[in-house]
Amino acid sequence: MKRILSYFAAASLLVAVSCRNDEADLQNDPEKGLILNTDAQSLSKRISFANSGVIDMKPSTGGKTSLAGNFPLVLVAEVAPPEYNGKKLRATHVALEGNYAYVSYNTEGETYLGAVEVINISNPNAPQLVMQAILPNTDVSSVRYDDGKLYIAGAKDIYASGASSPAFVGSMTLNGGMLGNAFQETFLTGKVGTDVASNGTKYYAVTGATGVLAQLNKNNQQVEFSISLNDLRALGYNNNKIVVLSGTEGVKVYDANGLNLITSFATSTDVVDAKRTIDFIDGKLLVSEGYNGVGVYNLTSGAKLQKLALPTNLTGVDPSDVVSNAVSVNENRVFVANGGAGLYVYQPDNADLKLMGSLDLSGSSNFVVSRGEYIFVATGAGGLKIIKTVAPTNGTIDCTAYPVYNGSDWLNVNSGQILEYSGTKSLQGINVNQTLTWCGALTASQGVNINSNATFNMYGKLYQGMQSNPWNSLNINSGALLNLKGDLTVYGHMILNSNANWKIQGNVTILGNLTINQGSKIEFVGSSSSITINGTVTKNGTSTITGTYNDVNHKL
Repeated sequence: MKRILSYFAAASLLVAVSCRNDEADLQNDPEKGLILNTDAQSLSKRISFANSGVIDMKPSTGGKTSLAGNFPLVLVAEVAPPEYNGKKLRATHVALEGNYAYVSYNTEGETYLGAVEVINISNPNAPQLVMQAILPNTDVSSVRYDDGKLYIAGAKDIYASGASSPAFVGSMTLNGGMLGNAFQETFLTGKVGTDVASNGTKYYAVTGATGVLAQLNKNNQQVEFSISLNDLRALGYNNNKIVVLSGTEGVKVYDANGLNLITSFATSTDVVDAKRTIDFIDGKLLVSEGYNGVGVYNLTSGAKLQKLALPTNLTGVDPSDVVSNAVSVNENRVFVANGGAGLYVYQPDNADLKLMGSLDLSGSSNFVVSRGEYIFVATGAGGLKIIKTVAPTNGTIDCTAYPVYNGSDWLNVNSGQILEYSGTKSLQGINVNQTLTWCGALTASQGVNINSNATFNMYGKLYQGMQSNPWNSLNINSGALLNLKGDLTVYGHMILNSNANWKIQGNVTILGNLTINQGSKIEFVGSSSSITINGTVTKNGTSTITGTYNDVNHKL
């Protein structure tokens, strides 16, 4: 039987629901369907920092603006997709919990081959790929973390695995956040398990083609209720309701206890074989609708409230690749993966969602999920982008004494000026010729120059530059002072020119090189400061480094 080349199949195989428990004998046994790899050093070679750095968001107008942005972001890293037996996989879904991101994969074409990987994001500047589970004869469509378990939906090659049906859901017990070899599977009617959600003692799954919505018991994996529905794409839990999206039948809302239908309403009919997602904001349902953009619906009445239209007239982008593949809500912001157009960001504005801007990302944006400080964007064969939002750490610094900055995206302090600001902003660059105090969080995608005898007091978090252009550097010039109380991340190079001064009370990360010229002074204040330098350190002439600090990579 030839496999359909997509997430969802156009035909169905009607089978009875069955359950199989595969326990602790699964490790490294392809016949049982799980191959674990814990070689973090080898796995992490697929993580690239070559494009890491501050991201400039294109404004909602599509042109340029001279105003500082209100949503600073940095690209932390890119994760290349795994390969197994010469087959390259592609990312399909991400679940986030604590310090870990769980990424699922499948394979295009006739081969059934999937994986689940664990990324440790406890160090926001240096994520690590710490564990992998390869699942031969299995595609993985979706993952969800809940109470120490990872719930998984996908499809099996029934001929190679002996499965009674292609569509399955299952649960994997985690050990300290790591993947385990206790993996239980339940087979459902349909070609592929497309999505999974959980709540209390129950979890829920949907399958594609002539599929089902199923309610399962977490303890014994048994199906308690099952409802036949066509072409199911996505599943969500909101306010004790189960919401499902069908590509042909629209949205259906069920009571989470017993799956009693509450309401249903139509959405635009979607193209066959496309992955879609849903999310919720302020009692509204957001539906990624492919070539129809994102629909915003009243979850109670089903009334369509707004359409987030696809961007048009994009230079160098094939219009057929501009499609709303996925939507995710976090901290009152809405993220839409618009295929070749990139990632679009919205925020509430009275009763509607208003476009804040967009991000150009290499590869087609096929999936997005945002939780906490992170945004994960899957770009198919282009791998996974890890993006971090920038904000000061809550409760550690009081900025109320300083006025909020609402000025240009190039912050220039002229000779004789003493300027003080607060806020969380994204800038192009900073030139200080006298005295600047900033309290809060800042990104600067280009250079930061503290010129001769000037002072820059930075209280909070500062991210500067890009790995791809390290000579857009952070420069402390002759007689100048950078007084840092907080965290500094420099993605390119940092240069202390002759007789420069740098006070550090916090944590510094320099991904490029550090040059310390004659007469420069670095003073670490307090007893808990640290500095991590990934590049080389060049000391020209005599300089002074004093205080107590942790030199993580032993470069100073």
